[in-house]
Amino acid sequence: MAYIGSSPTKVVSRQSANIFTYTVSVANTTVFSGADDNGNTLACSPSDIMVHINGLRMEKSDFSATSTSVTLVSGAAVGDEVTITAFVTFETADAYTKSASDTRYVNATGDTVTGPLTVDTATSTNLTVDSGIYGGIQFKVAGTDTGYITSYTNGSGAEAMYIGGADTVNLHTGTNHALTGGTTRLQIDASGRVTMPYQPMVRLSLTSHFRANTNVSDPGDQIAGVFTVRENVGNHWSSSNNNFTCPVAGVYSVSVFYIKYPSSGKWAGVDLHKNGSAVDAIRWRAPEVNGGYHQAGGTIAITCAANDVLDWHYVGTAGIHSQNGAWQIMLLH
Repeated sequence: MAYIGSSPTKVVSRQSANIFTYTVSVANTTVFSGADDNGNTLACSPSDIMVHINGLRMEKSDFSATSTSVTLVSGAAVGDEVTITAFVTFETADAYTKSASDTRYVNATGDTVTGPLTVDTATSTNLTVDSGIYGGIQFKVAGTDTGYITSYTNGSGAEAMYIGGADTVNLHTGTNHALTGGTTRLQIDASGRVTMPYQPMVRLSLTSHFRANTNVSDPGDQIAGVFTVRENVGNHWSSSNNNFTCPVAGVYSVSVFYIKYPSSGKWAGVDLHKNGSAVDAIRWRAPEVNGGYHQAGGTIAITCAANDVLDWHYVGTAGIHSQNGAWQIMLLH
């Protein structure tokens, strides 16, 4: 389809215009500037104007212009009306230019972000990386590969996740989340070994005898004041209360080993208590035989809730004492 005048591709959609009208009072006037018939002072962009004489549009070759004047090639006659339309370019409010958009928005086909990037949404999925086989997220420090996480489909068709890198990968908490700050909670070294430096654990040893002055059965007397703390990762063991408070729900490993000097018909044992009550069927008991030292103990796994309290109680016959040994509580999972 043919168009009269400019095609739609040349329609000015971002401009308004100021119109200046001059009535010629001197024959052969060529220069028009200053105030027009309405008292408006001519101001224009020389490349963005149209000039009409008595309604007829002049060609570009029929005049020249500066920012404050228009000069006709042929002078106008007295009574001619010269109209100068000066287009004014404007920008829509709250809109970005191309150069501003190029620096603000990430290119969908690939780009580099030089500042911090935060992904924070109310949905269950905050970030999805979908880049085909072996694609994923790579972590770098000062240009050196530190580690990467990638999800892919292996040969059997099952999905897998891979964490690797030439250096150690640290997962930590703290107000400063850079590798130089915060507290390391989980570490994967370059050989693939996983360490959990803050895995809750206490390891104790006996410094003196624990015994009963009279026959003791359930609930028994708490074993107190005889432990030396060898390790107390996370500080969940209280030496003042002689108990371990579980920091999180999970399965805990409890180990007890001790030595007893027995007499015939007399025995000594240790009960595990949780929240003040003996745990069913968990008792470590030394044999009722004469002579020599005998070891008792073992390891069990027990499910606990957060803030459950574990401690040990003595049960047995009056006058029997037990000594030495190693005692330990550790979170398994």
